[in-house]
Amino acid sequence: MSKRQFKSQASSSRAISGTFAFRNQGFGGSGSSAEGHGLSSSTLSPLSYVTEPPDLSEIAEPSVTVALKNLSKKDSTTKAKALEELDNYVLARGPETGGVEDALLEAWVGFHEMYISVISRRVRQLAHTLQGHIAVSCGKRIARHMPKLVGAWSAGLYDNDRPVAKAARDSFRQVFPTQEKISAIWRVYQFPILEYSRDAILRETVQTLSDERTVSPDDAEAKYARVVGTSISVITNMLAETSAKENTKERELYDSLFSDMKLWEFSSHPDAFVRRAVYKLLTAVLPRQHTALDYAILSTTTVAEALNINQSGSAYDYSEVLCLLTKTKPEVWTGMYSAKKPAVKGLRQFLRKGSQGGPTEYWRNIERLISYIPSSVIAPPLDGNGEQLSVAKEILESLHDGILKEPRGNLLAAWKCYVDVAVQVATELAHTEDRWKFLKAVVLPLFAQFITPRETLSRWAIGISQAKVVSPLAKVFQDINKLGGYHLLEEEWWRYSEVLVEHVKTLQPEQSKDYDKSQQSVAAEVNKWFTLIAETGRGESKTVTELFTKTSMPLIECAMDVLRARVGKPYGAAAAIEAAVRFVPSLLIDRGNKEIMARFLKNDIPSLLLSPSSPQLIAILCAFEGQQVFEEARDATLQALIGAPDSPTKNTALQTVILSPGFQNSPLSAELNGTILKSLHQAIKGDENRWDLVIAALDSPSTPSELTGQLLTAMTESLSVEGDILQALHGLLLTTQHNANALKPFSTTDEGSKLLSRLLFLTEFSAEDVAQQAVAVNEALESVLTNGQGPNLVSRSKIELINRELDNAGPDSLSVDSLIDQASKLLRQGSREDKLVVATQILPSSAQWSNAMKNILDIAPNVALAITNPLGGAVYMVNHQDADTDSQGFSKIIRDSNGYAPVLRMAIYASELIETSEIFELLSTEQRTYTVSYLILLLNLANDNLGLHGANDLWSVYNPDVDDDMSQFVARTQALVAGWLKSAPSSDLGSSAESGFLEAARHEFLGRSQGLTATAYNYARAFSVLQAELSELYGTDIGLPMGESLLKSARKNSDVFFATTLLTGYKPRKESVRLCNELVSSLTGLKIVQNDVEALRQLVILNAILQNQDDIADGMPQQRIVFLSKHLISYLGQDIRSPPITAEILKSLRVVLPVIKGIYGSHWSEILRFNEALWSRKPSTEDQELPVIHASLRLYATLRSLVGHDDGNEDLDDAWKESISTLSVSLVDILKHSQAIPDEASQPLRMVRDLLAREIAKNPIEHLEDPSELYPLLQEDSHSVQNTAYSVLHRHIPSAQEQISLDVAFSKENARLPDELLSLILGSPTPASLADANFRRIVTLQLRGYLLSWKLIFDHFTNSSYKVKADYVENISQGTYLVGLLELIVHFLGHSRNRPVDASKFEVTSYTPDMEESPEKDTQWLMIHLYYLALRHLPALSKAWWMACQNRQTVLAVEAWTEKYISPLIIAAELDTVNDWIPTQPADTQALTIKVNQRAKEINAGYEVDDQMMRIAIKLPPSYPLHQATVEGINRVGVDEKRWNAWLLNTQGVITFSNGSLIDGLLAFRRNVLGALKGQSECAICYSIISADKQLPNKRCGTCKNTFHSLCLYKWFRSSNSSSCPLCRNAFNYA
Repeated sequence: MSKRQFKSQASSSRAISGTFAFRNQGFGGSGSSAEGHGLSSSTLSPLSYVTEPPDLSEIAEPSVTVALKNLSKKDSTTKAKALEELDNYVLARGPETGGVEDALLEAWVGFHEMYISVISRRVRQLAHTLQGHIAVSCGKRIARHMPKLVGAWSAGLYDNDRPVAKAARDSFRQVFPTQEKISAIWRVYQFPILEYSRDAILRETVQTLSDERTVSPDDAEAKYARVVGTSISVITNMLAETSAKENTKERELYDSLFSDMKLWEFSSHPDAFVRRAVYKLLTAVLPRQHTALDYAILSTTTVAEALNINQSGSAYDYSEVLCLLTKTKPEVWTGMYSAKKPAVKGLRQFLRKGSQGGPTEYWRNIERLISYIPSSVIAPPLDGNGEQLSVAKEILESLHDGILKEPRGNLLAAWKCYVDVAVQVATELAHTEDRWKFLKAVVLPLFAQFITPRETLSRWAIGISQAKVVSPLAKVFQDINKLGGYHLLEEEWWRYSEVLVEHVKTLQPEQSKDYDKSQQSVAAEVNKWFTLIAETGRGESKTVTELFTKTSMPLIECAMDVLRARVGKPYGAAAAIEAAVRFVPSLLIDRGNKEIMARFLKNDIPSLLLSPSSPQLIAILCAFEGQQVFEEARDATLQALIGAPDSPTKNTALQTVILSPGFQNSPLSAELNGTILKSLHQAIKGDENRWDLVIAALDSPSTPSELTGQLLTAMTESLSVEGDILQALHGLLLTTQHNANALKPFSTTDEGSKLLSRLLFLTEFSAEDVAQQAVAVNEALESVLTNGQGPNLVSRSKIELINRELDNAGPDSLSVDSLIDQASKLLRQGSREDKLVVATQILPSSAQWSNAMKNILDIAPNVALAITNPLGGAVYMVNHQDADTDSQGFSKIIRDSNGYAPVLRMAIYASELIETSEIFELLSTEQRTYTVSYLILLLNLANDNLGLHGANDLWSVYNPDVDDDMSQFVARTQALVAGWLKSAPSSDLGSSAESGFLEAARHEFLGRSQGLTATAYNYARAFSVLQAELSELYGTDIGLPMGESLLKSARKNSDVFFATTLLTGYKPRKESVRLCNELVSSLTGLKIVQNDVEALRQLVILNAILQNQDDIADGMPQQRIVFLSKHLISYLGQDIRSPPITAEILKSLRVVLPVIKGIYGSHWSEILRFNEALWSRKPSTEDQELPVIHASLRLYATLRSLVGHDDGNEDLDDAWKESISTLSVSLVDILKHSQAIPDEASQPLRMVRDLLAREIAKNPIEHLEDPSELYPLLQEDSHSVQNTAYSVLHRHIPSAQEQISLDVAFSKENARLPDELLSLILGSPTPASLADANFRRIVTLQLRGYLLSWKLIFDHFTNSSYKVKADYVENISQGTYLVGLLELIVHFLGHSRNRPVDASKFEVTSYTPDMEESPEKDTQWLMIHLYYLALRHLPALSKAWWMACQNRQTVLAVEAWTEKYISPLIIAAELDTVNDWIPTQPADTQALTIKVNQRAKEINAGYEVDDQMMRIAIKLPPSYPLHQATVEGINRVGVDEKRWNAWLLNTQGVITFSNGSLIDGLLAFRRNVLGALKGQSECAICYSIISADKQLPNKRCGTCKNTFHSLCLYKWFRSSNSSSCPLCRNAFNYA
């Protein structure tokens, strides 16, 4: 057996034997007290750790058995898990299923006491929970086990861990849910509970409860303390729960417990939990005068021993029980006291420790305790040695020492206790002189340190606020006076007075660094002096009052003299006078004293007011308000103050004066107000020190309302002065904090309304500091106006503000978003009735709309809108004589900072407010009608101005942000209209105007569509839009009967707008067919030149039918259409044509010509000649020409669709072939000469450009005369123009490269890239220039043109020869073109930020414009493709840029990204190129044997010599071409190592310096091989070219000139024993 094993067994045996030995000795041996308790020595406690475990063999469930066995394990975690498993098992077997089995119940009864007292808190908590669940599950079966369970269970209720105690209470409540049942448990099971508690207290020890081998001493002690403490607490509760009569039943148990000294020895136990339990038990037992109590034992344990220990955590409970014990049996301090140390020493030791963390009640208990302790202990009998005084002082010193350790919260109670105990002990002293000495030593230092603190008396500092400490000091003063100690107090008071007078006289001068410290110190001293006098003098005798007067007046007179002598600089002296006036004005009632003060007020204060003492002096003066002397002194003081020059001291004095109500009634108050206004202007200009005076004026309740209004008005006006805004906001913020009430009446005035408006405007100010300050002021102001007044005042102000801002716009106007925000807040307040009123007030009224719409409806629409508007050519019919063609008046109106007209602000406000709130539901039908009507009108006008900038000047600023805002307004309003239409009952539509607001709006639109004014046109268009939406939702039959009848009436008059809007809105088929036939017949016979107005009217109406109703022309007689077509075409052939009529004719022909496509005739060539003539004159793309060009292009597209069919018209085909070349050139000319207007600025122009682009793209490129003329179009500010130029050039350039290659080959000249194209890539866009671009909306056209130019550069490499490609590379390398492109790419794609775009989402090897969902993605795709092309065609230049890059992060990001996305494609393309080149090698013996390995990314090239293969490998790295290709030798044949390595280096160098061409490298290798083998013959010895050592024949005979291998010649010489030539036999001489 090892020593370790031996020691373990020995320890175990010793522990067990020691335990049982203790039990035998304690409970069965001689002299044991166990027999007296009725305890058996052979019985083991269930709490013991060596208790035998219960029998588990009867338990049927194996998992339960395992869990119970795990309870015997030592590990707490294992026990806790076992208890959780048991708890889950028990919960699953509730009482409704019969509960748990009896075997488990029996087992738990054996376990529970041990585990309810274990060390682990979690185990105890779970054990109590399980106990409750088992009891509930068993029901009444638990009753027979309750005597064994109830003791430990009840003890858990008092566990010192709160979670455990809560678990025990919860389990107890589960089983015994009512208080009656719980009380019954205490009564019924009194004996087992007491027995359990008695055994735990008297029988258990630390050793019996814990195994010393596994439990640390600290844990063992804690467990023992918990078991004892909870058991004692159970007994205490038992006494409380049961009556005295019920206690007598178990009297023997109580007697055995209470008479045992061991119980009371726990009074001095180290654990506070145990001590508190004992003290509470004794507190419960003492009132019952229990006969078993031995007071001698209590004197020893509870008094003698407990006084001398640390009572932290139990001091309060100990003081409670000590008071009760002393009051019940005072002899415990005297006759029964048997300790060697005197009781008074133990008392002093206890007092010296203070409350030891206890509450304030501890000190009240100490005061009571001292009163209960016999006087012989506190003041021993006289012995002639002064012991009585000495003992008394020592008690108070100990008490003082304890107070010094107290926290601040206990100090007041502690000092009250101290002074009361001091007086109480003083009364116990036999000699009067001893009493005065005692009080002087232990009490009077408190007064000295309170009034005039000194370092030497710091021990006597009370340490609490002056207000709290005055009361106990005043009380002790009164108590001493009652004891007859007046002479003692008088002596001390005169001494304090002299000290204070000396302190006032020696106040530090202003130049001293301790000046303020000195003044404040004296001010504090005199303040405490007079406060104490005021508190003490209440109810005191005349003698005491005279003492206070006599001792205080020298101090007051000294302060006055010091102020006069030192011109008011020592404000501590003024503070002394102020304190006297404030706290004890009765001192100055005496006639002599009153005269002294009057002289000081009238003569001294005015002259001293500008001194540092001014606040105190004004306070002194105001204290006499209402007395005769006050007004004279006030006026003199105010006169002196106003007339004084400006200074900080004057400012401070003025603040004090303003805050004093008495000064506002002075005749000089007007001058004072002027001074305040002047200070406000100075504060706004930057003098921040002046704000104190202004805010004091606003804060003063006595300030006149007129002055308050003037101050607030001045601050409001300053909000409009740029340099004053911040200071004015600062002042307003201070106002909201100090005088909020002044703002409420001010906000109802006009100036107040301006203030609210200006604040809201400033919340959106460009300067962030101003905006933040304005937000803070606005929030504070709203809070002020709402507080206490309800929302009415704020709401009224906001409604006025909103209406004023809607009616009038200006640079300082609030943004529409701010108005919407304010309106939304208003709608969220109040009841529905309030909201109905508010809704009417915050939405524009009909009068507001009408006034705002002045002039704008009279603006003549731009004729270019004929392309986009649903009424088409009706725009030409507007009477320009009546229309406001120059937007007179409207374009000159004042707009807001965004350039919005007031009517546009109103529309945006209304639409967004309706969308985001319930306001529309709160409006009446009339209000809804005019709101919807004006919104639809403005929707159309906004669409016009958005599609054609400047069409009506609804807004005057045009940029992407404004365009986005307007697009949102249009989309929002369209969605609102669609929503209203969808939600409107179809039965309400098409009937009377009274049926709903939409029908009312429709009737109004149609009714005002008559005439040829611009207003009529706008209303007709609004009707058309609304009716089109209705038809789309409900079908074209909606409102049809009314429409047909109206159309019949329109046919009889010349009202073109009325007819057109009906035709485009209703689209009535029957009436349309009839009208169409009539118009065709009428136009065929009409002389258009002579009747141009009528002709235009008829054409407009005809096109309204033809363009909006499909196939309507198909039903007309062909002959009629032929006559019409020829008649219209004949007009086009005339020299003088009207653009509107021409455009309308072309539109008509586009529809009718396909109907007569089978009719032969000259009209086909005539219409094509017209287009030639129209386009060849390079028509302008001005607005008036756009409709003609647009119509001609659409007609051209229609004719194209009719050409080339098998059943086509030969006349048309022939005419098309004759004119297509000229037409193609003309189309390009139109594109080149189009206006330099951005696409965003003109939707009609953009549509024309799109048409041009489509038609040019369809034309053959061979008709292009000079493609270089298209290069500048790549920089046009038009997406369509760029696309068209790129599309044409992208098709042209690759096809032209073959011819260029031939020309270069024949001319021997270098090829060059077009200079026009190179000029487009000369300067790349910088990241800074793109910083503000919104690529999610549109790509910058400058950037797009630059990138497309590069795409065309790389197009030159397609189909070009090697020589031409090399020339192009040289051309590009001469400039820094590529560097700019690559820098732009890595920035845009995110490499510079180490977050590159995922290229796997794009087709890297190709690019098609405008195929991606967003401009940003399209640009990314193009850049990725360009990067691929740069590496493909310019690898050397790209690699050079990458290696020169200075940013390490960019280098790594580019390399990783290239390797992942680009290099695999480049490598595959290079290997495919080599594969394509292999068959082109010469078919003779000079060809290389080449194998391409795509997977290994390498090329193997070899040359066969004498059945041996000379072989190399060209390997491409993963990040090729950023890293160069490497050449490795596989098999060297016929050359030495040096030459072989030279060949490898040469091959790699050719690849590197020939723009990365692998074919060039292979050709270089082939040239080296062929050069080395050229002229080589076989060796005459071995008849081979290659020797065994892979060498060529290199030894030549000088005679016969034959060559031999070195190795062969050596063998020949050795075998022949001769050095002769093998052939000529002559001596071998090396040649």
